[in-house]
Amino acid sequence: MGILAGQPLEEEFDDPADLDAALEAWEERLGEVQYDPRRTAGALCLSDEGCGLMVWLVVTGSERGRMWRDPRCNGTDLHPMRDTDGLPLDFASWYLGWLTTAEASCGLDR
Repeated sequence: MGILAGQPLEEEFDDPADLDAALEAWEERLGEVQYDPRRTAGALCLSDEGCGLMVWLVVTGSERGRMWRDPRCNGTDLHPMRDTDGLPLDFASWYLGWLTTAEASCGLDR
């Protein structure tokens, strides 16, 4: 189950106050788990895409060299980035794509 599993559902409660209490407790636990610094240990934050969206490079473990997107600010979980073929995105591919986009935005792609 993912990190967002276990959210209380309205149909599980007869009393709205009980639902509110359960949602509050769930959101508190979610925040503690979702933003636990151990979840990004072994990774370097390389890019801020704006509005709290981050990009991470994993530098240790089985995901070493792979890029992960961090949209936790939008209530979704960290996930591996993929190339156009659906394969895990490595640092070199991500960086070259980032440079291409940066050059184009500056008008240097001619």
